[in-house]
Amino acid sequence: MRMSLKALTLSAWALVGLACGRSPPPPEQATAVRVATVGRAGAPTDARFSAEIQPATRVDVAFKVGGYVDSIAKVRDVDGRPRLLQEGDAVREGAELAMLRTTDYSQKLTEARAALAQARAAEEQARINFERTTKLVAAEVSTPAQLDAARTQRDSAAAAAAVARARVEEARTALDDTQLRSPLTGVVLKRNIEVGVLAAPGTVAFSVAETQSVRVVFGVPDTLLPNVRLGAPQAVITQAFPGQQFQGRISRIAPSADPKSRVFAVEVSIPNTDQRLKPGMVAALSLRGGGGAELQPELLVPLSSIVRAPGKPESFAVFVLEEQEGKAVARAREVELGEYLGNVIPVKKGLNAGERIIVTGASLLSDGEAVEVIP
Repeated sequence: MRMSLKALTLSAWALVGLACGRSPPPPEQATAVRVATVGRAGAPTDARFSAEIQPATRVDVAFKVGGYVDSIAKVRDVDGRPRLLQEGDAVREGAELAMLRTTDYSQKLTEARAALAQARAAEEQARINFERTTKLVAAEVSTPAQLDAARTQRDSAAAAAAVARARVEEARTALDDTQLRSPLTGVVLKRNIEVGVLAAPGTVAFSVAETQSVRVVFGVPDTLLPNVRLGAPQAVITQAFPGQQFQGRISRIAPSADPKSRVFAVEVSIPNTDQRLKPGMVAALSLRGGGGAELQPELLVPLSSIVRAPGKPESFAVFVLEEQEGKAVARAREVELGEYLGNVIPVKKGLNAGERIIVTGASLLSDGEAVEVIP
């Protein structure tokens, strides 16, 4: 019994010695994050939409005839040196954009003119023969049959001359079509050719857009369509110019819904004389009135709070701040997102108004991780 007690005492002292010789592991440091309270978009009568900015008019300029590209219009670069026309450059109506090699078409025009001269000479000879035969028939020297033959020859020669004149005009038009000109005053959106390439008839060489005014296009469900009317004023915002509103008017409402999305395309025309709004920009807007439908205000969260759902790479989630044993803990919660609205995005399912979510540092967290909220 004494030996057992002594052994236990020695074991206890050994454990105490080991504990004294090893420092305890440091506590895990909490990740610093910023949080925000989930809020709603506004009044229940507001319906928010994302939209795309498009030019008022866009034309794809194509070659009518084929051939090798001989030249492309040049403009002054920022350093004053000439360079080829490219995307973003301004052009005027009727300005030459590009030209094909004209050698082949000049030769065809020359051939057509020579054929016309020959046809005119034959027509003149046939006319003289007809007039001579007419006088001889009147003098009873030639027969009426000879007069009919002369008349037929004259008419045939006249028709051949008309065909030759048409071919000259055709050759001249083909030669003119080797020059590609801008149909409007606007901006070059795209250039698809280079000097020396072989362009086939119908090849689109440039896309030119008139951007003095732009169209903001978005889709509206049928429940809101009765509240959309032509000519109504409409404000539009963009992420590129935060805090600024661009005023326009509804200029077009599609007569039928898109067969896939089942929404009606609506366009808002906005003046753009300062050229700040560029084709392809994303815009956002709100429509007043719900057409009798009970629209609930949307929950909006910043894009920085959205992460991939743990274990579900095809889904999205946010980290909700929770209290656990007096400590702040981040809990991942899967959410269903709406349509992109600039730097915020609506949440259709998975969150409640008033909950606190992590908006800075969310991409560094894991589910259940302790966090430290900073101002």
